[in-house]
Amino acid sequence: MRYVIALGAAVAFAAAGRAHFVFVYVEGAEARLVFGHKAEPDPKASAARAEKTALTARTAGGKELKLTTEKGDGSFYRAKLPEAPAVVFGTTEAGVTQRGDDPPLLSFYYPKVVVGDPFAKGLTAGTALELVPVKDGGKVRFQVLVAGKPVEGVEVTVGLPGETEEKSPVVKTDKDGLTESFAAKGRYCVAARRAEAKPGEFAGKKYSAVRHTATLVLDLAK
Repeated sequence: MRYVIALGAAVAFAAAGRAHFVFVYVEGAEARLVFGHKAEPDPKASAARAEKTALTARTAGGKELKLTTEKGDGSFYRAKLPEAPAVVFGTTEAGVTQRGDDPPLLSFYYPKVVVGDPFAKGLTAGTALELVPVKDGGKVRFQVLVAGKPVEGVEVTVGLPGETEEKSPVVKTDKDGLTESFAAKGRYCVAARRAEAKPGEFAGKKYSAVRHTATLVLDLAK
């Protein structure tokens, strides 16, 4: 597939910073879906964008279970987790959207959370765009995969533990699809965005490109 960083000045959305994303994270025995800057309910942001998310839980042994989501008591959706999930991931069908005079876009989100050891093997989701945590000594790097292959030059927003959105660095991946290393301990909320120059029609609406947004939530142990 042919991907582009931007489709002209009107679609300069490659920088994923300062935006809302669909995140999935673990709260007790639940997987929770939210739409916002972090992996937590945002009363100022409607959770409706996260509603059309098909979630799957996969164990370290490769067993998969489709999860059923329902509206939570607040700005989130929730699904009961199986006893031993290793990774929970999904696809959010956001439909065709258009901002002002910008070209219309067909958007998909690919939220993912690693449960337990974030560096355990075999925890890839296989979605069209994916973020994978990579151990670097006591630090962490994030790798961007497109159709399972690393991609260079993707801008990644790294929501650092305990920091505000304004302090979230935006970094680019290297030739191996990897970001620089991060040492902070705690919860990371990471997002990467790519666009595919592929016009078409969806649900009776025409679009000029397909926008893919992958997110990852993981807890780096202190």
